[in-house]
Amino acid sequence: MRFNGWVTELNDKEAMKDISGDKSDGKGAGIDNLLYSADADYSCFADLAITSPAEYYKEGEGSLLQCVLTPADKYMSMSPDDVAEATLKQTLELFPSARELECTWTNVVKLGQSLYREAPGMDKYRPSQKTPIPNFFLAGSYTYQDYIDSMEGATKSGLACADVVLQQTARLSAMTKEDAAVTA
Repeated sequence: MRFNGWVTELNDKEAMKDISGDKSDGKGAGIDNLLYSADADYSCFADLAITSPAEYYKEGEGSLLQCVLTPADKYMSMSPDDVAEATLKQTLELFPSARELECTWTNVVKLGQSLYREAPGMDKYRPSQKTPIPNFFLAGSYTYQDYIDSMEGATKSGLACADVVLQQTARLSAMTKEDAAVTA
């Protein structure tokens, strides 16, 4: 959703409506982060005009919110206009100051089963770092670790993946020596 100002709760109405000048440095009056919400159907969202200005900032325009909706089954059968309307309604509840802005553009992309919503019993669906495929290891916030999809989770997963690789050092070293002998 694109707005004609900055969706924010920073309590500065003048800055919120200031879309003049070049703000391609990500210094729009919004929130520079990937955020999570338990109070909306979008489990995570970001103002792409601020978090990734090189790709998404447009001079003379404000926030570009990317909202990731879950549960998908609730929205898959809805029309794109109805999905956009429901998302805007939730956004205005989360950010009351945005009620003074106009949503100037929306786009809905539907990807079934691309996301999960954290709920009891869902961890069993997250893959571990070690896989049944030789020499193939996984790292990423979607893998099994203690943090929900986040930078901390990605870091923890990377460390766990490194541990799994280190546990395989002797086997991997032997394979490298075998490969060198074959090619010699």
